[in-house]
Amino acid sequence: MKNLFYLFFISLIALSCNQKSPEAQTSEAETPSLYIEWYGDNEVANEMVTRGMEHVMNVEFDKAFVFFEAATQLDSTLFGPHVMLAQFSNADSENQEFHYARAKVLAADKNVNSKLFVSLLDEKNEKGKRQVWGADNHLIWKKMYENEPRGRFMRFWYTFGMAAEEGAEDALLKMLGDFKSEGSNYGPVLNNLGYFYMKNGNMDKAKEYFERYCQIRPNGYNSHDSMGEYYFNNRDYENSLLHYQMALDNYPAASNAKTMIAEITALMK
Repeated sequence: MKNLFYLFFISLIALSCNQKSPEAQTSEAETPSLYIEWYGDNEVANEMVTRGMEHVMNVEFDKAFVFFEAATQLDSTLFGPHVMLAQFSNADSENQEFHYARAKVLAADKNVNSKLFVSLLDEKNEKGKRQVWGADNHLIWKKMYENEPRGRFMRFWYTFGMAAEEGAEDALLKMLGDFKSEGSNYGPVLNNLGYFYMKNGNMDKAKEYFERYCQIRPNGYNSHDSMGEYYFNNRDYENSLLHYQMALDNYPAASNAKTMIAEITALMK
């Protein structure tokens, strides 16, 4: 029964491949340059990768995991999904080391940015976790972006790690304009701008960008999770609860929304 369900799921995805998102239509694999070489010859696996990337940029990691795992099952030659699956694995786990090792092997004959992408996992932190983000990896993302400034995934995560004194605000606003003009998915940039302004105490600007994120991604769960966090930080528990509930309605497995709903309910008693 499990196999039948899996085949049915893949069939549905295959049927949807003709209606790709703007991100998929202008994929990083189409131009022979220094883009991360995410894709292979299996069209359905490539669609899994594209959807996984979209969920990663929207900080919907549990959904991304499902698509990246499916991609590796459909195309055993892909290294990129293994990088992300290593990121999502528990510290010092067999799964983490398996996916890291597979990524290293499969990227051996890829371009320099593909190898740099895998190298993000080379060092474990003090807890035994390999991770693609964090201050220690910011210079690697910067190098990847400098190698290929057109790579949206690389640009997004390089900019994500920038500090205010590095010009993060200008870089985020420029990226927002570029993504919109290209027809790319710009919701994640709105989210990052919301957090940038919230972190730097500009609550009016933060609210503006979180609201815009919810408007263009009403059926996502991270958009409402971010809006809920904004209201929670401003002690507007009623609106915070409303958005966390919307996040949970859109994705019943949203663990952070469940935790925050319980916390807010207790505070409102």
